[in-house]
Amino acid sequence: MEKQPKHWQQRLLTAGIWTLAVAFFALSVQADDKQQKPEKAARQPIASVVPQPTFYPILTEHEQRVEDELVKETTGNFPEIPLHEVITFFSELHNIPIQIQKKDLEEIGLSPDEPVDVNLKDISLKNALDFILEPLNLTYVVDHNMLLITSRQKAEQIFKTRVYPVGDLCSSSPEDYAVLEAVILNARVGRWSPAVMEQQISGYPAPYNKAGSNSLNLKGGTISGYPQSQSLVITQTYHAQKAIEKLLEDLRTARAAQQKAANKQ
Repeated sequence: MEKQPKHWQQRLLTAGIWTLAVAFFALSVQADDKQQKPEKAARQPIASVVPQPTFYPILTEHEQRVEDELVKETTGNFPEIPLHEVITFFSELHNIPIQIQKKDLEEIGLSPDEPVDVNLKDISLKNALDFILEPLNLTYVVDHNMLLITSRQKAEQIFKTRVYPVGDLCSSSPEDYAVLEAVILNARVGRWSPAVMEQQISGYPAPYNKAGSNSLNLKGGTISGYPQSQSLVITQTYHAQKAIEKLLEDLRTARAAQQKAANKQ
């Protein structure tokens, strides 16, 4: 048998080396892939947690926009300018609907032409309105998707019902809800109906009270704990509801601070 030429042996050796190199490279890539897959999975963004609403029903888009503008800074110089012109200025500056309830002003002997003489700078819109309206015995409320300028007397007759989830502040015990109700009542954030005040004194829930249930015909707001849905149902005026919202926020802030301090110990 004839010997194969030497160059054929070299070619076979070279092909073998290349085959081994390609196989080794393929195995390396697969190994890297396996190592990177868990890493990629670990880097996947965590689904964001949607914050729970502070109360129900939630504000409409237009109401939320008005509320957002109320806490924004504003400015204005009004040397003896009629009230209606001042309100128009703020409405255009903040691009929100503001309406003077002319009839409500007439009931207390005022008109939209009442002079305003103030110079305001770098304060929130709500503080600016308070500064302008309080001397006239007027106020504002957010209602019907707009900001309404009305008398304080009229504003105290406009009630809204809100459901506040408070499961994070109360256990399932009805006593916890009674304590939270007492905290809100004692904060003096609004006027409450006689039935509610009698409930506070007697310790019996309003539906079982001699005075009857929390009727909206009674003057003042109402408050009821509902442990089954971990909520407080509160009927109050606009400004009282805002104060209750702030009070609950402060209670949650205080609890979070205590928990943080306890974890450090």
